Amino acid sequence: MPSVYSCPVCHCPLQENNNSVSSNSLICEQGHNFDRHKKGYINLLLAQHKKSKQPGDDSQMVEGRRSFLEGGHYDEFANKITELIRQQRPQAILDAGCGEGFYLNYILSLLTKDKAYIHKSVSAFGFDISKPAIQAAASQHKNIDWAVASSARAPYQTGTFDCIISIFSRVEPDEFSRLLKPGGVVIYAGPGPNHLLGLRELIYSEVKTYKAEKHADYFNDDFTPLEKNSLSVPLSLNSNNDIMNLVSMTPHGQRINKDNANRLKAAHTLNDSADFLLYVYQKIR
Repeated sequence: MPSVYSCPVCHCPLQENNNSVSSNSLICEQGHNFDRHKKGYINLLLAQHKKSKQPGDDSQMVEGRRSFLEGGHYDEFANKITELIRQQRPQAILDAGCGEGFYLNYILSLLTKDKAYIHKSVSAFGFDISKPAIQAAASQHKNIDWAVASSARAPYQTGTFDCIISIFSRVEPDEFSRLLKPGGVVIYAGPGPNHLLGLRELIYSEVKTYKAEKHADYFNDDFTPLEKNSLSVPLSLNSNNDIMNLVSMTPHGQRINKDNANRLKAAHTLNDSADFLLYVYQKIR
């Protein structure tokens, strides 16, 4: 199977390097060569494109999110995303900003077990700007192709994918349009107005209203909206560890002062709800 990757230096197609001693690298016609890590992923994020030395989530954040999601708290949400993807019947899926890979692996597992699904062989690719996240993804989920990369410069060839998913991650409409086949779709999931309201009330003395209307501004005229769904998932957390893992998944963890931290450390139960909005946008040009 030809590689779907493109060189992050010159944008030529990357192919398997048959002349490599390890035979486990990709090379373009200009001679730019990229080795696969022993864990299976490939790093296609160039140093000059990093905004910090270690961009994205750190190891602690990755582990907290992995632990929380594997606890089943968001399975209903993952099932809804899978339902939306199943309706589109894609053969090639890209998870943009995939984190530690929980959602893409969950989706792929359900699709491949579905006897009614038309495509028995689904190609799945995920990338994230966080190296620790991709290391965790590649260590756990060997049946998916993982890369360190950014949404602004996604290192894949034009017109490769039927479906791009972006779950609480950036939408780059120009890049997504380039990567999609004609008629392909983006499935975007983000927070609704009341998402984790209880957690926010625990952290902040004044809770600001989240304006979900801005989600529509993430897409340009290359796309048309097909569907919008809302989903509320009740959360009942009974340990401080679960609460702190939830915090690690959110931007709130980076805004905690001393008083906030003390309140969180003292909290051992949290009854809340996760408020999700899910959209399907189709590429029309």
